[in-house]
Amino acid sequence: MARIRARGATRAPRPRGGVDPGQVDLFADDWQQAAATPEPKPVAPAGFGGTPDLVPQVLNDITAGVIGQLERSGRVVVLDGDGRCRHADDDVATVVESLVKQRYAAEGEFTTQLHGVIRKNVYVVALTNSGQAIRARWSNLRSA
Repeated sequence: MARIRARGATRAPRPRGGVDPGQVDLFADDWQQAAATPEPKPVAPAGFGGTPDLVPQVLNDITAGVIGQLERSGRVVVLDGDGRCRHADDDVATVVESLVKQRYAAEGEFTTQLHGVIRKNVYVVALTNSGQAIRARWSNLRSA
């Protein structure tokens, strides 16, 4: 049965930002250290996250036929000249995936490369017509 309070009676105030003394020893061994640890500040996203010089470099690498994607997983790889490939850096992979998603680049010719000791099928990424236009615009901006 519910307990009825008298009119004007209030509850005991709850501590704000502190530790309730009745619940001190519930979970923490050292409650003073746990209470003194500040919350980490959230990191604000800075937008693209890459350097401006990375985009023209990736566009030039795609034109040179150095960037590819693995057949099954779609991971972005960098092709070496001797028939080998390795995973691209995360920044480069982000730029290439963005270019493919926006239809500035597409899967081109098919080749077989050694990825470690396993031979895998790789599609060489090629620029589309609009990708060639954006490469020309980036190259004009770079010289200015």
